[in-house]
Amino acid sequence: MKQDISKILNDIDYLQLQFTNIAGQLKVVEVPKKFAEKYLKEGLGIDGSSIGFLSTESSDMRVIPDVSTLHVIPWNNRIARVICDIYDTNGQPIRSDPRSILKRAINMAKLEFGFNMLARPELEWYIMDQDGEPCDIGGYMDAPPLDSEIELRRMMTDFMIGFGIHPKMLHHEVGPGQMEIEFPMIDPLTAGDMIQTVKQIVKMVSWNAGLVACFMPKPYTTEAGNGLHVHHMLLKGEDNYFNSKGGKPSETLKYFVGGLLKHAHGLTAIFNPTVNSYKRLVPNHEAPVYVAWGLANRTALVRVPGYEKSARIEFRGADTSANIYLVLALLLVAGLDGVKNKINPIDGTQLNIDQLTDEKRSEMGISKTPSTLKEALAALNADKYLCDFLGPQFIEIFNKTKNKEWGEYEKNVKNPKTEEVTEWEFNQMFEKV
Repeated sequence: MKQDISKILNDIDYLQLQFTNIAGQLKVVEVPKKFAEKYLKEGLGIDGSSIGFLSTESSDMRVIPDVSTLHVIPWNNRIARVICDIYDTNGQPIRSDPRSILKRAINMAKLEFGFNMLARPELEWYIMDQDGEPCDIGGYMDAPPLDSEIELRRMMTDFMIGFGIHPKMLHHEVGPGQMEIEFPMIDPLTAGDMIQTVKQIVKMVSWNAGLVACFMPKPYTTEAGNGLHVHHMLLKGEDNYFNSKGGKPSETLKYFVGGLLKHAHGLTAIFNPTVNSYKRLVPNHEAPVYVAWGLANRTALVRVPGYEKSARIEFRGADTSANIYLVLALLLVAGLDGVKNKINPIDGTQLNIDQLTDEKRSEMGISKTPSTLKEALAALNADKYLCDFLGPQFIEIFNKTKNKEWGEYEKNVKNPKTEEVTEWEFNQMFEKV
């Protein structure tokens, strides 16, 4: 490994120290080759308040590289990147750092339960022209020429493979200009780093082609939204604890689902963190708005796929504006609360939940998720378990930034409860998310 690091540092001209803020944005500090080895070993001090980690009066922090993520950037071999964790001046991980929050969840699962998590995210996005119009008229799994961006996706895939990332499947999604990519099951920290890297690749390849890759949850009112579905399972050694004999879900899986459903309302603000997220969360658009689960049921928030021997869970509620590190961390800790306290979920269903009457859903114990960012924040703050895990520093910053976002939305939109995607939110987000 040392030889590889030495060779990389010898061959490059710049080193990018990359990290992710609470909003899920990839941030970069670049240093010339002369200082690359020094900062790779020691880290680099930066101002945490300017990027939303700390208060202004206590804002000094250090980005500390995870050397295992050092890699030459495939589209420019003069530059290498390394992914970093955020530490305070006393050498402790900052509690509001999303990557450190995920590490904390992984350690809790291992030390308290003996579990390792595997995760497989599915990522969706739109490719647009500079005016925000979709780049093609293709639909779900259409072939070229309707899928006119297939060569662009291949270029993205080539760069992913150059990073050691091997997609499982890529195809055109439901919306015009909408794409989807799926990955194999891997450990959650690698999955989090992978999604951030893939998002950058997708954006860079699109930008170099004069296009915009948009990860807005709902860019167009009448078209499909961008989901971030996460498949996951729990292992002890080689054994999948979501499995049981006869191919039925195990008690561990059911209790894990119980934890996810118990905390579903509180999770919503983290998994759907923008005002635009709630334009996606409307019934009959394959975006689950009811707290339910079922075998092979794609209208449920939590789906247990019915066509594979190795049992797993698919959580369908997150969108592509969410911070992937926080999504993976909170899926794990919410589910483990169910396992620890043996929380039985409501009965699973294979019915189309969107088409049930309110009375039938109530009879089945199915509740509705928050319908606005403001409601979701209230639900998060009411969930003591999630707030305690995330910590007061994170909760304070998240509340402050999201209340500000809601206030700006109310100030600039005539009807904040509209299901229409407003011009204001589109202009705010389509090139930034």
